[in-house]
This record gives sequence, structure tokens and C-alpha cells, in this order.
Amino acid sequence: MRKRELLKFLLDNSVWIIIIVFFTLNAFLTPKFFTLLNFRNILIHSSILGIVVIGESLCLLSGHFDLSVESTLALSAVLGSMAVKNGLAIPLAIGVMLMSGMLVGFANGTLIRKLGLNAFVATLITYIGIRGTALGIVEGKTIWNLPAAFCFFGAGNIGILPVQIVLLAVLYLLFHAVLIYTKFGRHVYLVGDNQLAARISGINVDRVVIAVFMLSGLLSAFAGLVMAGRLNSASPLFGTGMVFEAMSAAIIGGISLRGGIGSLFMALGGVVLLSSISNVLNLHAVSPYWIQTIRALMILFAVTLDSLKRRLVRYEE
Repeated sequence: MRKRELLKFLLDNSVWIIIIVFFTLNAFLTPKFFTLLNFRNILIHSSILGIVVIGESLCLLSGHFDLSVESTLALSAVLGSMAVKNGLAIPLAIGVMLMSGMLVGFANGTLIRKLGLNAFVATLITYIGIRGTALGIVEGKTIWNLPAAFCFFGAGNIGILPVQIVLLAVLYLLFHAVLIYTKFGRHVYLVGDNQLAARISGINVDRVVIAVFMLSGLLSAFAGLVMAGRLNSASPLFGTGMVFEAMSAAIIGGISLRGGIGSLFMALGGVVLLSSISNVLNLHAVSPYWIQTIRALMILFAVTLDSLKRRLVRYEE
């Protein structure tokens, strides 16, 4: 019994155990890694991806996934930047960004629940369409020199801490609380674990899934605001390839591809681990092209762990 409990503990917390080992090794093997400045850089690098991963994790927990997160990020950044450059008040421009993200999420949820498309097809359609819309609006050009107040979320500071790090912490705490302590959070887990059982128990599955995708769109749009602020620009190519990073981080963090299993705390571990690996490779001047190979190996490792956890759960039952 104790061996099984120990195995379950190790599997459930594998990402943070790996992070501890990774940080310990690189404290000796990688110059300039174990410094406050470098840890700050890792967290800043984690912020945009981390915000997107919250939304992607919600979708995965509900038994779905969202391929459109990166396109939503780009479109929202373009729309908000165009609005503020054309004289719209900054709060209203930010509102435009967030509403655009929620509308994309609503479209995804509606395609899946009302038209019966699977998540891959539905979000692939919006992924392509939204990216094309962002490119078309600005004809592929980048919008530069955004107002300083608009850039606050990506470039400002609260005391000694960058705003984006504070936002990352607040959002993870908020959505962790939502998933653990609210009826909606429990419904997300139940829908992801068994939709039929959830429906029989009286849960409105359509409403839960659509809400999850709207939250994913909202968070992607917010990540677009942070990215535009950090770079003082908005490009229709923002976020290219980020969907694979987001799914990688969530899966590495223990969010199950089959739904109903995982936590945002563990998903955050996946974000930190991926950002730390990229950081170490940069410090060693390793070609960034190898990151994709390493990420693929880590996903394979994570999927294997997920399979082991499910087997352990079935064995206990």
C-alpha cells in the first residue's frame, strides 16, 4: 500500500520534482543560471505562455482542446492596438481586445456543442480564419509605438516586480480557486471525466463547454495585451507556434489529454520547466531549433506518466 501511495505521489508531483532536480543540476553546470536576475527572466518569459496555458488547461480538463489560442492572441493585439492608435480610450481598447477573445471562444464552443464538430476541426477552422483575419486587417504589417499606458501590462512594474509576473501569479491563484472551490470548477472536472454522467446528474454540458472556451479566448486576448505591451507593438504573427507550447506545458504539468485530471498548479510547473529549459539552452548558446526536439521528448514522457497514473487509478478502483 505504501509503495503504491509513494508511486502516486511521485507521479502526481513529477513536474515539480523534475524542476527541483533541473535547477539543482544547473546551479552547478550552467554559469549565471542560479541568480535572482535569471530567475526573474525565466518568470517574465513564462508570463505570456503561462496565461495562455490557463485557458488551454481549462479546455483540456473539460475533455477538449483549443488550437485557436495563438491566433486569438494575435487578433486581439492587432484590434486593441489599432483601436488605441485611432484615438479610442485605452480602457475601451482593452475591452475590445477582451471581447474579441471571448467571441472567438463562443464561436468555438458553439461549433463544438451546437453544430457537433469535434474540437480539432472546430478550433482548426477558427485558428486559420482568425489568423487570416488578423493578417488581412493590417495587410501583414506591424503596428508600432503604442502609448505607454497601453503597454503597462507588459512593460510596467509594481514596486520591484514586473506587472506581468504579478498578473501571472494572480491569474493562477484566481483560476485555481475557481476550479477547486466553485460549482463551475467541479462541473468542468465532471464534464471532462464523463460527459454522459455529468449530463445525467443535471449539469448543462453545453453551457460548461462554451464557458470554458470563452474563458480560453479571454485569457488568450489578455496574453495578447501583455505581449503588445512588452514589445510595444502588435503583429498579426504574434504567438506563432504557441499553441504547441501551451499544450506541451499543460500535458507536461499533468493535465490529462482525456480530460478530468490535473491542476493549474501542476500546469504552471510545466510552463516554468519549458521556460527554464529554453533559458539553459540560451545560456549554453545551443541552437533554439533543438528546443522542439526536447519538447517532443518531454511530451512523450508526460503522456507516459499520464498513462501510468490512469492505470494506477483503475488498479485502485
